[in-house]
Amino acid sequence: MIVAGVLVLLAMLATGPVVRKGASARPPLAAHFPGQPTWVSQRQPMRLRVWAIVAGASLMAAIGGGIVEPFLGIALAVVGVTTMIVIAGIFHRYASGCAEARAAVAAYGPRIAVPYAGKVGVHIGMWSPWIQRTGVPWCIVAATPARFDELAAMYDDPIVVGGIPATVRAALYPHGAKANAEFIEGSEATHVFLGHGDSDKPLSASERVLQYDLVTVAGQAAIDRFAAAGLDIPPERLRIIGRPQTEGIEVASGPVPSPATILYAPTWRHADDDLNVSSLAVADRVVQALLDRGCTVVFRRHFAGQNHLEAEAMILRVNALLETDAAATGRPHRWGADAMDQPLIEAFNSADVMVSDVSGIVVDFMASLKPLIMYAAQFDDPVAFRAAHPTAAGAYVLDRKLELIDRVLDAVLGDDPLRAERAKLADRFLGGPDRAHPERRFMDLVVELAGS
Repeated sequence: MIVAGVLVLLAMLATGPVVRKGASARPPLAAHFPGQPTWVSQRQPMRLRVWAIVAGASLMAAIGGGIVEPFLGIALAVVGVTTMIVIAGIFHRYASGCAEARAAVAAYGPRIAVPYAGKVGVHIGMWSPWIQRTGVPWCIVAATPARFDELAAMYDDPIVVGGIPATVRAALYPHGAKANAEFIEGSEATHVFLGHGDSDKPLSASERVLQYDLVTVAGQAAIDRFAAAGLDIPPERLRIIGRPQTEGIEVASGPVPSPATILYAPTWRHADDDLNVSSLAVADRVVQALLDRGCTVVFRRHFAGQNHLEAEAMILRVNALLETDAAATGRPHRWGADAMDQPLIEAFNSADVMVSDVSGIVVDFMASLKPLIMYAAQFDDPVAFRAAHPTAAGAYVLDRKLELIDRVLDAVLGDDPLRAERAKLADRFLGGPDRAHPERRFMDLVVELAGS
């Protein structure tokens, strides 16, 4: 009995510190860093209480068994000691793995960070390909552990959670979340607002941009938008970088063919009617008008706003319209996952015309110089809509009630009188006439900010 009890006590003294150290190990909360052990979980393999229960049960079993039969006590003590050693080994391996993971992050030394406190994660991918191409070490910084799990599953790029690493010289923000303020307060890096698109949406010229050290814009039009909104941003805090996202967009080489392929890409339906700029409320009528003209339609819904029941019902209705027409006519319409999975640049290049509304996709499509139709959700008068939305200056405008839809389609599919105006608009919104390499200015900025 005494021997068995002493054996267990010695094992408790030997394994206890190892287990406590492992239990207090700080999870790496990092993923995809070069040299980082991939097996290390962001959560401890077990709780300290597991070892405590095993140790206590082993001691009692050894003493109790020894009272009944000395050899039984020793046997139970050996089982308990072995179990404690195994548990201690698990904790020790986890603590070592956490240390290795943190060492991998430190060795990598990211110089650029992309902090993210948004909800959908896709905004990071709108910029990350060009950051990767610079060769500058960089990482994503998730605002919360839950967001970390989502982003680590979405991207293979290095990612941490919480604060911006100390080695980071510049933080680039693709989303204007309110929680970005916490990132800014916690880091001395240069904080740069990227946004995820250039548009005339109500919050595009928001005073939130004033908290950033540098605000990047696609072209002069965005600077004018800030001025019109009364935002006083010193010139040295503004940088025109064009739109790298337009890389690969092919420029129109002739008039709209007949029959035409139309990309219909409505923005998401805002829950607040006063802020809604989407055409989804009339999407079935728009698509039917295109089908009546013999057009092939690619219907590409917006990835956000999927909690609006009426909008989701309309999307299903449009999908059904296209499916029925495709079966009847053989026209190769695209909708649903088939349309969403196609890269946006390919969708632009395969279309002859785009129908959209007040959205960032409009500015990117300008690079193609192809005809654009915009829906004026809050306006009956196209002139008033253009005055309030500079992106529509070179667009054909559908009024809220669609009373002008036949006239608009006649112009777009006919002489296309706004062709020359679109070229001027593209220069103003996309950073000037030199757009042969739209990615260059952004990549140069990343290298500059990283100090490379």
